[in-house]
Amino acid sequence: MRFFFAICIFLFSDFGIAQEEKPVEVKTLKIEGRLVEKGTKIPLADYQVVILPHQFKTRTDSKGYYVFESVPEGEVDFVVVAANYEKLEKKLFLTADGVKAYTVDLYLAKISYSEFETTIVGEKNKRDSTVRVLQQKEFLALPGAGGDPVKAVQNLPGVSRVAGFSSQVVIQGSEPKDTRYDLDGHEIPLVFHFGGLTSVVMPEAVEQVDYLSAGYGPEYSRALGGIVSLKTRKPQISDRDSKGFAFMDTMKMGGLYESKIDDHSSYLISARYSYIGAVLRAALKDNSSFDLTVAPEFADITGIYVNQLNERDELKIVTLASRDTLEFLLKEPLKEEPGLRGTFYNETSFVRVVPHWTRKWDTDRTSRVSLGVGTNKIIIDIGDQYFKNDVNTLTLRGEWDQKFTKDWSSQIGIDNQYYQAKYNVRLPAGRSETSQTPFSASEIREVEGQSNINNIGTYWRNEWNPEGSKWTYLPSLRHDYFNLTKEHRISPRLGARYKWDESLLIKGSGGMYAQPPQPQEVSTSFGNPEIKSPLAMHAMLGFEKDFRQGATEGWILNGGVFHRDFSRLVVSSSQYIVREGTLVPEIYSNKGQGRAQGLEFLLKGEMNPWTTWLSYTLTQSRRWEPGVAEHPSQYDQTQNVNLVGSYQFPKEWKLSGRLRYVTGNPKTPIVGASFDSDNDVYIPKQGPIYSERMRDFSQFDLRVDKKIIDDKVLWSFYADIQNILNSKNPETIRYSYDYSTKEDVTGLPMFFAIGVKGEF
Repeated sequence: MRFFFAICIFLFSDFGIAQEEKPVEVKTLKIEGRLVEKGTKIPLADYQVVILPHQFKTRTDSKGYYVFESVPEGEVDFVVVAANYEKLEKKLFLTADGVKAYTVDLYLAKISYSEFETTIVGEKNKRDSTVRVLQQKEFLALPGAGGDPVKAVQNLPGVSRVAGFSSQVVIQGSEPKDTRYDLDGHEIPLVFHFGGLTSVVMPEAVEQVDYLSAGYGPEYSRALGGIVSLKTRKPQISDRDSKGFAFMDTMKMGGLYESKIDDHSSYLISARYSYIGAVLRAALKDNSSFDLTVAPEFADITGIYVNQLNERDELKIVTLASRDTLEFLLKEPLKEEPGLRGTFYNETSFVRVVPHWTRKWDTDRTSRVSLGVGTNKIIIDIGDQYFKNDVNTLTLRGEWDQKFTKDWSSQIGIDNQYYQAKYNVRLPAGRSETSQTPFSASEIREVEGQSNINNIGTYWRNEWNPEGSKWTYLPSLRHDYFNLTKEHRISPRLGARYKWDESLLIKGSGGMYAQPPQPQEVSTSFGNPEIKSPLAMHAMLGFEKDFRQGATEGWILNGGVFHRDFSRLVVSSSQYIVREGTLVPEIYSNKGQGRAQGLEFLLKGEMNPWTTWLSYTLTQSRRWEPGVAEHPSQYDQTQNVNLVGSYQFPKEWKLSGRLRYVTGNPKTPIVGASFDSDNDVYIPKQGPIYSERMRDFSQFDLRVDKKIIDDKVLWSFYADIQNILNSKNPETIRYSYDYSTKEDVTGLPMFFAIGVKGEF
């Protein structure tokens, strides 16, 4: 019996072993990849990545990389949830057949890629009380500006509208020549390309543009009107090692690329080329008297190199090259100017290399030194009349910034310019801005030579904020030497700020300003070598009010009043004077005077998805001189209104627009004409100077933007429509040959700019 049971146990045990299933081998894989922002490829650090259904979790490192060591094969679901981003869910079937690891890059889409933000620069970043700052995110999306920083400045209060294709900026009732332009503190000859369509620096290479008006500080001089200063940015390589973009629209094409060189240095390079001439050529093909033989074109290149040499020292080198050309043929002479026909050629180009060295000695002392080296070239060829000018330039800026106590800091600086110019000129002499005498009846003078211009500037600026006081005092002093006029000018300036509370700042400033005359005005052949520098007294009182009270949305209002008194202005003269024992035409004198005053405000609001901007300027600008009664200046515009608004739609659509209204520019009427038989031309007889006005200007601009976000490229499509209502705004007046009839010459009709931009 015992033997029987033993046999049964053995048989059953053997059967059980035979029937037991072997365990299934589960294959696993290693999964690694990178989590980046969709479209921009910005690495997302310290974000959680989840794999379902296994509930595996990990976090990305500082460069966005993540790793899962052992994930079973089969279908998995990658999930990432993060604030300000859309939820990411990505399904994938994993198989271990011949594969030991998978690389899975994840692209997390932002909820909104909108560029436009209302950016308020804090008081600590605004050394000058008069400065208005436009950050890159503002001017890139501002309607009517086409993404251009300087055209965006033209929407600010105090900036007059200029006619047609003008490439000038006119500030608070002054004149175009009273505005100075600079790149990182170093003067450049012009800030706009042909026709004022775009500025000379790639907008995406500009960090901000500063607009300084009445009462600006001692760091700048040589401008009775104000300053437009472009500040370049450093390459943005903190989020990734390299990036760039390329674009094309109906006027131009170009691109920008920036990259990391090593852990302490990086570079940026951009270039643009315009083919707008082809558009103009098509528009003028049916004009029998006008032939665009060479299309107008422009090109520019911007380069930026930054090296953090050590903890204290930083080197930044900025390079800018710009060139504009235009050539056309007048087949028939102009009615008012029978002497003008044939080929017209214009070329303007310049190059600047600007190295900057900044050293932070300690927490209280900083030194900054920069040098601008370059050339300017201008060629204007009008038949047998011409102007050719080649200039070598050297500019130097330096500043020592020291904080002596916690409530008192001071800056001492230099601002020097040296120009060596060679010129060859054959033009009519003694023509003024108000002269309407035909070229044919003007005396032609020809001169060739060279000149050296040396402007030396030093300044001392102080900022005192007594402990516990709401007041900040800004006394300063500026000294300038102008070798053209052999003058030393001392210009005291004073500013003050009162912090009423955290949301309201009251500010005021004023002082004396001097501007050297234009080289042709002191020329022996074309001007008066005894001319002295025009002068001005500035005063402004303003405020900044933030209604947001700590919120991210709401309204900001700033505004104020300004007053300018001008003296020793250079004006045309028909008098004769004795110079070196000889009776000669005076041509120019310092007998002009003027005044400009007004009020202005800027209201900015952001209530997502709306953004609104309203600027308003009320101005009176007057001029007078002996024998000429007080009259409006050429750039007197009583009222200037800009209303800008944008609405951010879902799916990355944005609609924005600008409505602009400006009082018509003054004009001098023609009340008759007499025939000059010697030159076969009619000489107009002028009425009271600037006693009439052109019709008021009004224009509505519209812009539509659409973004399409691919994993590795962010596409932007836009249509910018200027003057969508096709308003017939008069820019100037065209007279018949004998001035018996006239007609308005209107500005651009409705104009489209359609383009695409790809960021990679």
